[in-house]
Amino acid sequence: MVAAHPRNDYSEIANQQIDLLEAGPDFRLYDEVIKVCNQIFDDPNDLRKFSSVITTTEGLRFATPVPGGHPYKVFWSTSIEGFVRIEAIFPYAG
Repeated sequence: MVAAHPRNDYSEIANQQIDLLEAGPDFRLYDEVIKVCNQIFDDPNDLRKFSSVITTTEGLRFATPVPGGHPYKVFWSTSIEGFVRIEAIFPYAG
């Protein structure tokens, strides 16, 4: 489990996916995913430029690519208050 920035969060699913990446054979991919998550927490408005948007039953989700980790993406959302939540991390070609 990784620590989020104050007032930001990881979903239970994202935490499980990050744990699997950390335990997996590709530590570089894990490291890049953590970097992207931190960048999203630090400046979500800037990261939106590099993200695609998908619509789910739960609302809009941003999909930010992981550098060097194609087709992995970090899926995240923002609340009305401006808080960020990392929803999931997985390979996504869309």
